[in-house]
Amino acid sequence: MGRSRATLKAALDHLLASRKAHLEIVGATWHADSEAIYWNDLIANAVAQRSLHLINGFVSLVRQRNLACAAPLIRLQLDNVLRLYAASLFPSGRHVFDALIGGMPLSRLKAPDGANLRDVYLKRKAGEIFPWLPQVYDATSGFIHLSNPGILAPFVRPSGDGAFEMGIGLRTGRPWSLTERLEAVAAFTEATKAVLQMLASWHNAKAREAVRRTKRTD
Repeated sequence: MGRSRATLKAALDHLLASRKAHLEIVGATWHADSEAIYWNDLIANAVAQRSLHLINGFVSLVRQRNLACAAPLIRLQLDNVLRLYAASLFPSGRHVFDALIGGMPLSRLKAPDGANLRDVYLKRKAGEIFPWLPQVYDATSGFIHLSNPGILAPFVRPSGDGAFEMGIGLRTGRPWSLTERLEAVAAFTEATKAVLQMLASWHNAKAREAVRRTKRTD
């Protein structure tokens, strides 16, 4: 196995290992504040559950070299980050939870600064925490909406006379290089770290609330 392929395997193994951290942080959060349940607990649990499934799916698709399906999962993992950020803007998360469970766009809600919670706003604000996020969000959105990455997928490398070959089928089209796979795994891994960081942030906020409540009753 070449060094790059070994690096890819190690990166995928590391990504799979991060599933344990999801379970640990959610478990700790549920037990925080004497096991009181907040709306944000429900949102955090839903995000962690989706993140676990996204990790499994992404790893499988990378191993299959299925770029068309793997790349959009990076965008979905970033969506997890944005939803957790939106919930963090409200003390209990009730408004965000009601919107999510009712199928209402978050853009109908207003942040404390009066701005609507559109994705462009959430992307910009979350980008203040994770500077790389807006660029990766925009790049992977191209796989959600059929644009540059998808529209070029059927084209294979140009032939000797400069003309491009084009084909359709599971074994045709532009190959997904090892370098591109490594870059995709790195992007998904950073998105997953951001999810875990946001989950930890909620855990810390809940724990601080328990301390404040204790001080008020002393």
